[in-house]
Amino acid sequence: MPHTMSPTAVAILLLLALVVDYMSVGPNSIRDRVAFVIAVPVIREGFDGSPADQKTVEALGNVIQTLLDSTGGAYIAGASVNALIGALIGLLWIYALGCLLPVKASKRLGRFATLAFPQSGIYRLNARLWVVAILLGMMSDLPGGLVGDITRSLVDLSAHLVAPLPALMFGAA
Repeated sequence: MPHTMSPTAVAILLLLALVVDYMSVGPNSIRDRVAFVIAVPVIREGFDGSPADQKTVEALGNVIQTLLDSTGGAYIAGASVNALIGALIGLLWIYALGCLLPVKASKRLGRFATLAFPQSGIYRLNARLWVVAILLGMMSDLPGGLVGDITRSLVDLSAHLVAPLPALMFGAA
């Protein structure tokens, strides 16, 4: 995977996303969107393919394999663990998009657009937002098919949007 950002830019943007969320900069809905859009590509750039990424995928694969094995001789026990992980990441992307959509979109999209990350108080990180961002940042390359193409495109798009910010804001890239 070619990198869009330097290691310095990754560190600066990760700190920026943490500060935006921790200090509750702006209204909750905007803060969550900004922190998420910065965090996901930064986590992908900084940790994709790392030992932490490999251990996370391995742990998730082991959990899924244990669940499949617990079904005994059921037909579902033959399911592909990698395909299931990809599907779960695709579903997590759908949840995240629902959380990031403006509530006004609920007129056309229904309850899906009313999903939201839980609100966190000032000087607190939004734990659910960060869990979702970390999982999506490290594992967005796993889904296949149309969902996989869309997830990778979304991460690439957000990476290109946030990559110039360190140089623009701090003169460091």
